[in-house]
Amino acid sequence: MKEKILIVDDQVKVYKSLARNFQHLGYHTTHATTGQEAVERFTEEAAHVVLLDIMLGKEHGIDVLKQFLSFAPTTPVIMITGYGSIDTAVQSIKLGAFDYVTKPLDFDKLGKIVENAIKMSHLSEENRQLKDQLLDLSPPIITQNTKMIELCQKAKKLATTTLPILITGENGTGKEVIADLIHLNSPRGSRKMLKINCAAFPETLLDNELFGHERGAYTGADSTFKGVFERADGRTLFLDEIGDMPLTIQAKILRTLQNHEIRRIGGDHTITVDVRFIAATNKDLKTLIKENAFRKDLFYRLNTAKLHVHPLHERKEDIPLLVEYFLLEYSKVNATNVKGISEGVLDTFLEYDWPGNVRELKNIVNYAATISSKEYIDLDDLPHDFLDIPQQYTPGTILEEVEKNMIIKMLQKANYNKKKTAEYLNISRNTLYRKLNRYGISVSKS
Repeated sequence: MKEKILIVDDQVKVYKSLARNFQHLGYHTTHATTGQEAVERFTEEAAHVVLLDIMLGKEHGIDVLKQFLSFAPTTPVIMITGYGSIDTAVQSIKLGAFDYVTKPLDFDKLGKIVENAIKMSHLSEENRQLKDQLLDLSPPIITQNTKMIELCQKAKKLATTTLPILITGENGTGKEVIADLIHLNSPRGSRKMLKINCAAFPETLLDNELFGHERGAYTGADSTFKGVFERADGRTLFLDEIGDMPLTIQAKILRTLQNHEIRRIGGDHTITVDVRFIAATNKDLKTLIKENAFRKDLFYRLNTAKLHVHPLHERKEDIPLLVEYFLLEYSKVNATNVKGISEGVLDTFLEYDWPGNVRELKNIVNYAATISSKEYIDLDDLPHDFLDIPQQYTPGTILEEVEKNMIIKMLQKANYNKKKTAEYLNISRNTLYRKLNRYGISVSKS
């Protein structure tokens, strides 16, 4: 399809000359002599680029530009100006015009500007489509709780800034989902956010993973390695469980936030990085500061923009919505006809304190949907020890018991075929092997 150029000029000779030259290059052109006519013409047949004369009869091109940008802000507008209107042309750039050219027109120069404008327009559209796809793929925020709705609104406002953000909340509340929401609504949302769990690495490995190393920095460092801060240049970086980070690395993180610089292990020069920083923790950082386990200066640096995700027991009105969503998602990848839960199960869910939060609810629902032979989950489909779980049990213990029971059920369903079991659980075979070993589950058939 030919790209379309809308030429807005009250001088017919100028239009015809421009139209003839652009048509020769393979463009389709259309013409308008007033701002109102230009907007009407655009709505009838959208253009890829607009050429707008600053002196448009009795109208001022700046006023027409404002009108046009309010109507079609993503369409590049190139201003045409005389020598005496350069200041006005510069003003138009500040308002949002793509570029300007001066009379007498150098068509070769104008042609290149139009070509660049179209390329930029296509790139912006591709980025917008990619961002829409990422938003479609990202986990939705399922809530009707007033505090959670306010939290999401605040997160979207913070997304437009460059402030570092700290997300707090218990395990399983959805802190990473909030981080995804922030990233995808930010100017960096079209590029993948990098994530790392600080609690998953010992100190030396975490230092290396964050900041990288130079070749020969230590035994086995046979090549240069770029750390996650360097790989996240121009992107968003999410550091989960930052409360588990050693003090030595906290100091390096603080320096990076302040100076936007990192230094690889074994390196003798700094590297500038442009990283949007999001951190999360399930710990009380103020308590850690008193225990000399967290730096006060890093806390105040992060505490500028803080979001707290409330536990599930404080927003139980979300439970029916979450159950419905989890069942729908589970049915997409598993052969199940379960469409809801019984009143008894709902009452049980509403009375339970959910120490494992949303993650625990999801595991319970998935487990029950797997073994249920009906169109709804009943009390006898829940894990046999779910109703008898003492409240002093830790969330991790509860989730592990649910996961162990689900694995056993899937093994039985797959006649102890580990490949099929992994498929039923939607995990890799290696992950299944690790979990079998972790829970001490022996498999007599393969």
